[in-house]
Amino acid sequence: MPALILCWAAVFIYNAAAGDSGFGALAALKEEVDAKAADVDAVRARRIELERRADQLSSRSLDPDLADERIRAILGYVREGDVVISQQELERALEAQ
Repeated sequence: MPALILCWAAVFIYNAAAGDSGFGALAALKEEVDAKAADVDAVRARRIELERRADQLSSRSLDPDLADERIRAILGYVREGDVVISQQELERALEAQ
């Protein structure tokens, strides 16, 4: 009988430490929850930024600077005297620093 109880206790302890529902699995799930929470925070911040930009583009409160920026970016317009730096040139300059 004591050997049976000892074997049962050993199996129970092993499953608690290394089983599918043991402490190792709990730690892995906590790490996954933390990673997903970081993803949710990033998506939430992006949504807030998009909502802010959408509010600026609404007809009630149209920001002229934002409209000018978007028109230039989408249509590729520049004013006389503007300095245009290509994305490749900017990346090279930033890498050189």
